[in-house]
Amino acid sequence: MTLRSVGAMPWIGELPVLDLANTVLRGAGTAGGDIDLLADPDLLASWRAKAADRELADVPLGQLTDLRDPVRGALDATALRIPLPEPVRTRLNALAARAPVTFRVDAEGRLEEREAGGPVAASVARQALVLAAGPERARLRCCRAPSCGMFFLARRRDQAWCSIGCGNRARARSARRNGRHAD
Repeated sequence: MTLRSVGAMPWIGELPVLDLANTVLRGAGTAGGDIDLLADPDLLASWRAKAADRELADVPLGQLTDLRDPVRGALDATALRIPLPEPVRTRLNALAARAPVTFRVDAEGRLEEREAGGPVAASVARQALVLAAGPERARLRCCRAPSCGMFFLARRRDQAWCSIGCGNRARARSARRNGRHAD
């Protein structure tokens, strides 16, 4: 698979923590290797243009890659329904502690929690922890389609693929393996 632009990826641009985690396409490169969007200058530029959070998009490359490792570790564990590895949990907790939180009551009398600044890495770490341990964790999935492996929040209980294209690719591969299609 050759990837020329992030524009074709519907899961980039929705949630900063997923934007960062989804900078690796598992098995999509030559000989089944991964494609790292942060390692290719053109793909990096395309990702920066489409990322949901402008502050995250502007983070220096070295900091992005350092943050991506624990974020992906947390999302991998959550998608597999296993506990977070201790080093991942420790690193994300330390980063998230640097993002202050404030509370306010809105016009309808509901309590709102908001981040009150802090470094973007702290915000992304907090989002990773919320996905890993919060109410949305049951919706977090890792796409099982060939050459994908992207994280996404399922809209249906039985959703296995991040997009229609991935579902079509996975079904076609399965049909070929089962001898239902002639190549």
